[in-house]
Amino acid sequence: MKRGKGDNIDNAVIDSSGEPIFWQFVGVGESDFGVLKKLDNIKGRVVDNANFFQIQAIESMEDNELYELLLNEFPLWLQEAKEKYIY
Repeated sequence: MKRGKGDNIDNAVIDSSGEPIFWQFVGVGESDFGVLKKLDNIKGRVVDNANFFQIQAIESMEDNELYELLLNEFPLWLQEAKEKYIY
């Protein structure tokens, strides 16, 4: 079976799911960002170690709104990582 470019990215996220690494992906603009959306929900991870969100125009956002989006899933990952002894 031929592997696509996305497979390397998938493997990086899956392989790092047992490590103290959290991936935050942000799509800016009108694109589909299909690969990034997929990485947010990819199967086979020890813990959910990735998040994705999309915004249209980053320059029009308030800082606190952007930070809230950036850190939305991070506390959940921290808790799950601690429960699985991922330090």
